[in-house]
Amino acid sequence: MRRPLATGLGAVLMSLRVIWGFISILIYVLNWSAIREDVFASADGGLLVPADVADLLLVIGLSALGVWYVFYGVLAGLVFAGANWARIVAMSFASLSIIVVFLDWWNAGIPVTFQTSLASVALDILVLLALSAQSARSFARRNDPRFASTGEPLE
Repeated sequence: MRRPLATGLGAVLMSLRVIWGFISILIYVLNWSAIREDVFASADGGLLVPADVADLLLVIGLSALGVWYVFYGVLAGLVFAGANWARIVAMSFASLSIIVVFLDWWNAGIPVTFQTSLASVALDILVLLALSAQSARSFARRNDPRFASTGEPLE
């Protein structure tokens, strides 16, 4: 069975999400002091923690984010190869990401703009649409003996 367009497109969109994530990390690094002040600022304008502790916490956070994006990139490769579990995990992560952005907007009033999370939400929605297509599902289930050639469970 040939790889359907939906599977390839889903993997490409996931890869774009990874690239966008690393660009975001680069932007954070280039604006280090402003990010540190924004995250750790107190009401009087000082820092809640010493600057070296704030720097260490930012390094840990951005490193964890980098590891996450590497994992998501590997997941994109597995989706492209046709692993059904990877397709399901990718759709779950996309759904969770969309829900988190919605909850941030609902509870904290954080606007969904291009500077905050609009690009990632758009990519997550497109990943969901691509990977939930019937052709992507059939391709991912092609080697599973529990499913017929239509990709639907056998009775």
